[in-house]
Amino acid sequence: MSEWLSRNKVVETGDIEIRGKIIPSIIVQILKNRGYDTPQKIEEFFAPSLNNLGNPLLIPDMVKAVERILQAMKNKERILIHGDYDTDGVTGVALIVRNFRKLGIEAEYYIPHRLVEGYGVSKAGIDYAVNCRCSLMITVDCGITAMNEIAYAQNKKIDVIVLDHHKPREVLPEAYAVVNPKLPQSEYPFKDLAGVGVAYKMLFVLFDKLNLPNEELYEDLDLVALGSVVDVVPLIDENRCLVKHGIKKIIKSKKLGFKAILEETALKTELTAYHLGFIIGPRINACGRLRDAKEAIELFLTKDKSYALRLAKSLSEDNRRRQEIEDAILMGAKELIEEENLIKDRVIVIGKEGWHEGVIGIVASRIAEEYAKPTILLSLKVDTAKGSARSVPGFDICEALNAVSDLLEKFGGHKQAAGMELKKENINMFRAKINDFAKNFDEKIFIKKHYYEFKLDLKDITDDVVHFLKYFEPTGTENPQPTFLGEDLEVVGVPRIVGEEHLKFALRKEKKVFEAIAYGKAENILNMEVGKTRINCLYSISEDSLIGKRKVILKVKEMEKIE
Repeated sequence: MSEWLSRNKVVETGDIEIRGKIIPSIIVQILKNRGYDTPQKIEEFFAPSLNNLGNPLLIPDMVKAVERILQAMKNKERILIHGDYDTDGVTGVALIVRNFRKLGIEAEYYIPHRLVEGYGVSKAGIDYAVNCRCSLMITVDCGITAMNEIAYAQNKKIDVIVLDHHKPREVLPEAYAVVNPKLPQSEYPFKDLAGVGVAYKMLFVLFDKLNLPNEELYEDLDLVALGSVVDVVPLIDENRCLVKHGIKKIIKSKKLGFKAILEETALKTELTAYHLGFIIGPRINACGRLRDAKEAIELFLTKDKSYALRLAKSLSEDNRRRQEIEDAILMGAKELIEEENLIKDRVIVIGKEGWHEGVIGIVASRIAEEYAKPTILLSLKVDTAKGSARSVPGFDICEALNAVSDLLEKFGGHKQAAGMELKKENINMFRAKINDFAKNFDEKIFIKKHYYEFKLDLKDITDDVVHFLKYFEPTGTENPQPTFLGEDLEVVGVPRIVGEEHLKFALRKEKKVFEAIAYGKAENILNMEVGKTRINCLYSISEDSLIGKRKVILKVKEMEKIE
């Protein structure tokens, strides 16, 4: 069961002119539905400026953190940068280490081993700081809930600066400084920066204090863009600005790591958020999921071209192995859901021995998307279970975990993704209690929904409309790729299967014809008769380059045959 829902709120609109360019009414209508309802807001959406970003001094403890770093520079202290093992943490660590070393700061880094140490600040990392004679530790993309670990660091005479973007709890760690735009007292206008975004803001203030041109940091927006997209932060406001400018830097990046990964993936065209989220990002994540993330860090730090190419190939191999493991877990998870009839639950909670801790989060995401239910996958140990949760819009999974925290050993994360650990004996009670909590929510939250802008006839797909749709990039969370409703479209041409599971065909209405492709819907070929079958569908519009020519392709997201 699923619903097709329109985002359309605007009754009527027309073309507008901005700086001598006519913006088609269709584009204006989409923008107004998303809150860009004045020429100024529309112009800022199409051309976001780095000059309009918020003042980082409004983030709590920012001044205190930067003054401590300046003190460390003056006293020639060694600093440890402690990150997380996902792409946000990796890019955040690489961003700080690269710039600290450029400033002459002795900077070491530490990333915990996911399978050995788990998520967040690690006592082993603090011991590493002691061994490296570091008197200051900066956490990136973690630390906001690390009360015990930060207390341990203080006992070791190490000051800790927390740079994080995760939701804080009522009690904060007693660190030297806690820099997080989500803190209740934060006056920073945009709360949803990625971890690497918070790190970038800190460096921005540091450069300003040192009277260095902030433009030097713009070259590192490639790292900010990658970490932000892969961490699935909302691609609106500041994030969209940082990512839009950062993506442009990647193709021209001077970093040997980016050059190597582009060569390895054969990416040569104009990049979009899709390329970061589904081609580059999974490779950066893969080694941290299967073992440790050191190779991903080194990829962005190395100045050795041949080493960078070897690392890029190694990360691709990790990603291939990760995909194999993921497919096996997904198959087993679906079998458990059917066997235990868990589709009746509002929150799916399943576990099994042997499931790879580093991969279950991706599988949970796929199940949550397919069943439209928050999903928690647990990797069962002798006495404990380590899990990853992924949610659906309208259901804050961290809030849900907090409501049943008496059954958890530890947990943390975002509204839509979290991790946790609990005793194996408590799993059944945990499943029952979190589902009881979910009964407080409207049942419509747990029905699969497909959103579109409004109905768009094929005759209205003009060159100008196609041109301006490109400016919605980077698309992602809260700024989705515009999708439209097509009604009573005739299937023409000869439908055929491409790849293993994709369906290619053509659609016609009122003499207007476009090629179309429906990813993952090869089975629909059995229901198609050329010239007879008519469908309703949800589609997006893109361009395909072929031998110097560009043609419009409709990407069909959902389809239903008209009987």
